[in-house]
Amino acid sequence: MTSLELRLRESLSSERIEDISIEQLTQSVSQLIAQTYIMVGYQTYNERDIGILAAKLSSDLRESYAYLTFPEVSLCFELGAKGTFGDYTGVNLRTFSRWLKAYKTSDLRYHAVVERERDRRQNALPPVSEAYKEERELAFLRKVFQQYKAGYPLERLYPARVYQSLQERGLIHDTPEEKRHAMSLFAHWRPPGHLPISEDYRLTMVRQQAMAWLLRRYFDGLIAKEKA
Repeated sequence: MTSLELRLRESLSSERIEDISIEQLTQSVSQLIAQTYIMVGYQTYNERDIGILAAKLSSDLRESYAYLTFPEVSLCFELGAKGTFGDYTGVNLRTFSRWLKAYKTSDLRYHAVVERERDRRQNALPPVSEAYKEERELAFLRKVFQQYKAGYPLERLYPARVYQSLQERGLIHDTPEEKRHAMSLFAHWRPPGHLPISEDYRLTMVRQQAMAWLLRRYFDGLIAKEKA
């Protein structure tokens, strides 16, 4: 399973758009649109235009794509910005609609949904033991480490999730001082072009980058020990 397929499988398990309040959805959509502008190379944008576009897109999502999860929409926009769904002209509601229509009927989503339903049926037969869940998680962590060793970009390997999992299992032991130091390295982070974002979102990004930095240091230490 590729990292993209794994990310989509995890996205399918998130809260559906129909279960998200319109206020929360509009706020999340607004941030997503700003991130999309960054991904396609825009340096500036009109915040009022973003607000209007977010309101319209939120309404469309509720009306036509309520069964999707918001992480799916985020992934859809990321793929669209990379040209996965073909060429596009401008970052606007028409472009977003094209991406969403292409994503919902894509082979990528179809296979992920089929696999998820198959796993759900299998899991519904006998309850999965905690030991089995732990075995699967450890296998996932080992796979991530092997992918990192092979040169796969760390930012695509869910570094924050991996770091927290390693920490929960006592496999990584960073002190509070080390964590504060990592946070300080990214304390002044801002998106390219200094686009306006909420402080909560900015701090979330700072924490995620700090965990990624600590995870990279941990992985590099393991690799160095293997070579010694």
